Amino acid sequence: MILVAAVLAGVGASSIGMPLAWVMGPLLVAAFASIAGEKIFAPNSGRKLGQLIVGSSVGLSLSAETPALIAEWFLLILVTPIVAVLVCALLSVPFGRIARLDRATAYFSLTPGGLAEMARTGESEGANTEAVALSQTIRVAIIVMCLPWLLLTIGHDGGLSGPGDRAVLDWPSLAVVFAAAAALALLVRKLKANNSWMIGGLLGGGILAASGLVEGRVPYLLFAAGQIMIGISIGVRFKRDALMALPRVAFASTLFVPVVTTILIVYAGICAWFTGIDLSTMALAASPGGLAEMALTAQALHLNVALVTTFHLLRSFTVNAWSLQFYRLFQRIGFFSAVERMFGWNRAR
Repeated sequence: MILVAAVLAGVGASSIGMPLAWVMGPLLVAAFASIAGEKIFAPNSGRKLGQLIVGSSVGLSLSAETPALIAEWFLLILVTPIVAVLVCALLSVPFGRIARLDRATAYFSLTPGGLAEMARTGESEGANTEAVALSQTIRVAIIVMCLPWLLLTIGHDGGLSGPGDRAVLDWPSLAVVFAAAAALALLVRKLKANNSWMIGGLLGGGILAASGLVEGRVPYLLFAAGQIMIGISIGVRFKRDALMALPRVAFASTLFVPVVTTILIVYAGICAWFTGIDLSTMALAASPGGLAEMALTAQALHLNVALVTTFHLLRSFTVNAWSLQFYRLFQRIGFFSAVERMFGWNRAR
């Protein structure tokens, strides 16, 4: 029943021109149903399949010039996730006071990493895993709902070719793309990287497209189905019990996620000014949003998908792999205490 409602919501959202309609419609349906206490069947396999489809579709838009582009902006790609970590660490202090959270919970709640990864890593430092998971869920949902709409409304269209400009792949070619994507996803998973199915799809589609072995796009209905699965997987994270038990965390997260995003967009504007990269591309690249959703937005705006996805791939790796080390470094050098003194506060709980 929820799946039918999600599909209908996607159709309705698409008909009125909602940004990322096939993600947003199902996301809202699943979120409202989950908050209402409905039991929703949303297995991890569905999310993984959705990421594989979307990743492959986005990957097919890459070209042979992609490696040179990444090499050109590699220093900026490397610095941006560190800036994001610093911004979130700074804001985690006032966030923790408003939400009444200890340092570790506040830091891992606000740092833009994977939901499961931040909760699991934070637990090793005594963080409240339910609070971390709730805050991370709200972060993804807010950015998915707001940033694509903002950029698609007032942003710059990059003018690059979109998926609609390419012919639909036949089924044998699609089978080759998905087989390559699945094989690479399993390889990435072996390396214990986050978003392995999305990354596998990007690599599979990207390698085949850049090498000229495959040229075309995923059928629209299949592409929409992949987005529906991603939307549902985000929506079901809104658990009624967590929202009822942690209202201050929900409120503080809703307040601070836009603040973090705004600061990173300002940073993106500064980078755009000095580098010549257009603001829409840099805003997506620097945002604390999810890889799949930001890649989809870049594709819809005809921006450089390769650049945006590379920024997010490195951010995903940096944050998920090194967030604990960053936290311990900040503790050791007295960063959090310095921020508290700056605000005139005593030591946080």
